[in-house]
Parts: sequence; structure tokens; C-alpha cells
Amino acid sequence: MCGIFACFGGKCDRREAVDNAYKQNHRGPDDFCCLEVTGGLFCFNRLNVMDRTDLGRQPFVYQEYTAMTNGEIYNHKSLEAEFGIQNRGKSDCELIPELFSKVGEELPKRLDGMFATVVINNKTGELFITRDHIGIIPLYWGTDTEGRLYIASEQKCLVDICEVVEIFPPRMYYHGPPKMGKLKQWYFMDWTPQVYAVEDEEKVYDRIYDGMYKAVEKMIPCDSPNGFLLSGGLDSSLVAALARRILGPEHELHTFTIGLENAPDFKFARAVAAHIGSIHHEFTYTLQEGVDSIPQVIHKIETFNATTIRSSTPQYLMSKKIAARGFKMVMSGEGADEAWGGYLYFHYAPNDEEFHEEMKDKLADLHYYDCLRTNKSMLASGVEVRVPFLDPDLLDIAMTIPVKMKHPNFIKHEGRPIEKGVLRKACDRDNLLPKSVLWRQKEQFSDSVGYDWIDGLKQYYKDAGTTEEQFNMSMYKKYNFSMTTVKTGKSVACSTPRGASWLPEGTANDESGRSVLAVHQSSAPASEKQEMISGSE
Repeated sequence: MCGIFACFGGKCDRREAVDNAYKQNHRGPDDFCCLEVTGGLFCFNRLNVMDRTDLGRQPFVYQEYTAMTNGEIYNHKSLEAEFGIQNRGKSDCELIPELFSKVGEELPKRLDGMFATVVINNKTGELFITRDHIGIIPLYWGTDTEGRLYIASEQKCLVDICEVVEIFPPRMYYHGPPKMGKLKQWYFMDWTPQVYAVEDEEKVYDRIYDGMYKAVEKMIPCDSPNGFLLSGGLDSSLVAALARRILGPEHELHTFTIGLENAPDFKFARAVAAHIGSIHHEFTYTLQEGVDSIPQVIHKIETFNATTIRSSTPQYLMSKKIAARGFKMVMSGEGADEAWGGYLYFHYAPNDEEFHEEMKDKLADLHYYDCLRTNKSMLASGVEVRVPFLDPDLLDIAMTIPVKMKHPNFIKHEGRPIEKGVLRKACDRDNLLPKSVLWRQKEQFSDSVGYDWIDGLKQYYKDAGTTEEQFNMSMYKKYNFSMTTVKTGKSVACSTPRGASWLPEGTANDESGRSVLAVHQSSAPASEKQEMISGSE
């Protein structure tokens, strides 16, 4: 994981390019390179995760092609074998320019990974720019007053030189001369769910478990120690537990948790760490430490969305602790709730079609929210995050199994409908996780680090004579960030506007999971919960 910056068209000022590229040096503090290419400049901030020698230094050159890639390509070895590519080093990204010379616009379809890539043909001056299927890796572009085209991993590199800064869209590629090429879509979310049949249930569970196992397995290889973010919730716990199963009992495995004092996560994370035999690191922060860091959090993650900032703050603080212990790569459970209907408001989905369309929309917009949060808050300290739940093969499984099996009413635990029940049951085998964690209700990260975090934030802003939204926006504007790069709209417990419309009248208009009063276990009496949930079936 690194930072990329490029300028094309006219005469690009090298000093200006280097100065702006260094604004994202936290993404790649290990090395920096600025290389002249036809009609422009490539700048690369390097984080040494794969091939930590100088042979892994980007940009990479093959014949007339120069390329730089931010991300990880998990199938690079099979592609190298298929196309007879012989690299000088062991970087997973070194194959990109030669592979592009062989497959052209098919490049992103061939890559299995998370990536933002820029390739230039130094003979023709044509550019090829592409981004992964979900937008796990950030990418922005814009133009200046003289018509030059700029590209960067973070918009802070562009806002002082470009008239307009926009997100380079996920699932797309651009091919052609600077400003004269066309955007085309290469990945389509056109999943068709299977029809439910009771006799197929066990096959579905096996398919889910096998997909989870393979997704984690492909993302483990790394030239730095393995670390795992562990909230003590289902998703991150499954990733860490499967990694233990894959790596074996002798492998040194580190897990990391953060929260306010007595946060709900701590008890469950400790149970998982003990169960899988990890070296567990537990960090605490205070409300004041969190509040103090919010201006820097907004500067690093580049959004004014409240729930993203709430969740990014503890993750940003934790990234510092993880980096200080020598870790450059961790794995996490991001993306599970979007693909498996894990948010509490899914209890109110009126039918299978609405349920499925909501999941598709959540996945399509994930680059505005959780992908942005996880990537930027952790790379603020030079820590890469890999996300098995967003593996394309696992997504195909999640989005094509019968929707009926993903509804919270399909599986009940202790008499209560439970979100992601099909995922839980699929992984309820071979003592993979403690039952208390495997069947733990969904907690949004900004809640599970301690309920006093959100409540304390609201009170802090009230005492200061402002609101959370007003403060976030004032800081966002202070940094001159683009208003086009943040998505807005009504959201309850991380829903889209569609999902918010499912909820009963009078539901609090807040993105905390505790807004779904009748479902969240700490927010309403048990009798009221059961009555309201049953009424939603």
C-alpha cells in the first residue's frame, strides 16, 4: 500500500509535483521516487509491505510502459506463470506494465486484489487508469487552470492546484490521451440470487465457509508480520480465527483492539484472542483524546460524514500504536455488513428484493464510507489493511445465495432473529470461535468502542455551542476539500435513504446502531424488542 501522484499535459512543474505528492507521505513513508514520463511526472510514496528490497521500488518499467500501483495483487504469481512474466524482484505489482502490454484494457479484469493503477505508454502518451471493484483503494483526479490532468491517492494533494477535484470511480477504467480518453466500466454488480430450496441449505453453508477460508488464505502472504484488527464482533473475529486455522498453532499472530475504558469490545476480543492463541494488544483512549484528534482525523480521511469520523477516530489512534510496534499490514472485517445484510435496520427489510437492492447500493457506495475510513485512518500511520469480506469471489457467493437465507428472521438465536445468521451458522463448526462471539449481536464500531464515545461527542459539541455536523463541516472546509467527494442523504444506523424508509416512524435520525431501538439489545426492554421485531416479519 502506498501513495501515487501523477501530472500530465503541458509542462508539469517538478517542484510543485513533489511538494504536493509529499502531502500523502504518511501512506508510504519508506521511500519516495519522482520519475519523468512522456508528457508528465509519476511520483510514488512507498510503504514496504511486499518485497522490501530496492527491487520492489516503483514506478515499474517494461519496454515503453511505465506503471505505478497502490494496493495488493493476490493472484500475481498465477498471472506471471500464465503470461510468462519474469520479474526482477518479488513485488506483487511488478507485473503490471508487462501484463498491460499483453492484455490492454482487460487488465483490471485479470487482477484479483485491491488496487489503483496508472499506466502510461511512453511512445504514444496514452494513459490507462483503473480502480478496483469496490473502491477499497482511494483515487482522485482533477485539472488545473492550464488544462493539466492530475491524479492522486488523496485529494489533499490536488485541492491547492486543481479547479475541480473528483473521485475516480471504482469499477471503471480510463484509456486514452490525457483529457481525451473515455471512462468505461469493467466490473458490474449484476448478481442474481438463487431461489431458496431447503434441500440446498447445507451446500450453501459449505460454500460460504469455503469462500471465507479462501479469501483469508489469499490475503495472508506478507513480508512483514501478520496483524489483525479484532473488535470482538463477528466479522473481525472470523478473519482472525480463520487465519489461525490456516497458519497453524505455531505461527505468531497478533491481534489489536481499542476502546474507551470498559468498552463492550474488550471482553469479547479477549475471549477470541484466548481462543485462537494470539498475542493480544489492547489500547484505551479517553473522550478528550478522541475529541482532540478529530481535526487531524478529518484531514487524513477527507470527509465530513459523522459516522465515518466517529469510527475513524479510534482507528486513527490505534494505527499509531500498531505502527509503533513494527506492523505494516493488518487484516480486518470491513465489508461483511454490506454483503450479508448485517446492519440492524435490515431486520425491517420488507421483502427479499428490497433487501438485495439495499445490499447492492451499500456495496456500490462503500468507497465513500468504510473503505475510505479503514484505508485512510490506518495509512495515516503507514499501516495497510486487507479486507477478505470484499474478495470478489466471496462477494459472488454472498450476493448469489438465496436472499431469504440472509434475512434476520431466517435463523433465530435464543428465540431472537439475528442478522448475518447464515454466515454465523456456516462458520459454526470445528470450534472456530467462542459461541458468545459467534452469535454476538452486531455493534457498529463507533458504538462498540464504548457507548460514551458517541454520547460524549454530542455533549461536547453541545457544551461548545455547536453541533457535530457543523464542526465537521467547518474543519472540512478549512482544508479546502472538494464538496463533490462526500455523499449525503438520510441515514439511520448506516442505512441508505431506502433503508431508512423501512424503519418505524419516530426512529432517531442518527447513524448509531442504537437508533434501531427495538433491535439493539441495550436500547429497549426485551418485551418491547420482541413485540416490535415480530411485527416486522
